[in-house]
Amino acid sequence: MQTVLVLITFLLAVGFILKKFVWSPLVEGQQKRTKSVDGLGTKCGKTDCGCH
Repeated sequence: MQTVLVLITFLLAVGFILKKFVWSPLVEGQQKRTKSVDGLGTKCGKTDCGCH
């Protein structure tokens, strides 16, 4: 019984570490790339006029 609790705790810890240091940066990086209208990193045409 004690081994099962240790295993569950270990798996939860590993899941937390993976979510914090692997999953979140991947998802955050994808969200930063898709903020522009045209997909080129600008918001209005070819230059960023700062109107948005």
